Amino acid sequence: MASVSYQIANLLEKMTSNDKDFRFMATNDLMTELQKDSIKLDDDSERKVVKMLLRLLEDKNGEVQNLAVKCLGPLVNKVKEYQVEGIVETLCANMLSDTEQLRDISSIGLKTVISELPLGSNTLAANVCKKITARGCFCSVGSFGYLG
Repeated sequence: MASVSYQIANLLEKMTSNDKDFRFMATNDLMTELQKDSIKLDDDSERKVVKMLLRLLEDKNGEVQNLAVKCLGPLVNKVKEYQVEGIVETLCANMLSDTEQLRDISSIGLKTVISELPLGSNTLAANVCKKITARGCFCSVGSFGYLG
């Protein structure tokens, strides 16, 4: 567990680099880790990973943004429900941004999160739907089809 936390911390540090290639590679490595069935994140790592990926949605580099969105899919199944709800809340808030690029990437991120919601969690799906409709994101998400 300690080595996973160290490895994640190392990747998170590289995601803050001024070099877009370092940010991209660190995000790509995180994606690889998140796709492993064996990875378990502690509460602190969960919080830091969620925060960093949401920050990377605003990255100057489109490839980094796209990779961050792709990480949200496997992340949904690795973190606690309240973290998923926080991700949805942030994505909905971003969809009301003045920046078109942030609105677009957040919309894709929301679609990704919804499509990866665990099938056995009706409570989570209901809470996500409430957050989406309460924030006025429903019109943007409605075209995606399945909501839960």
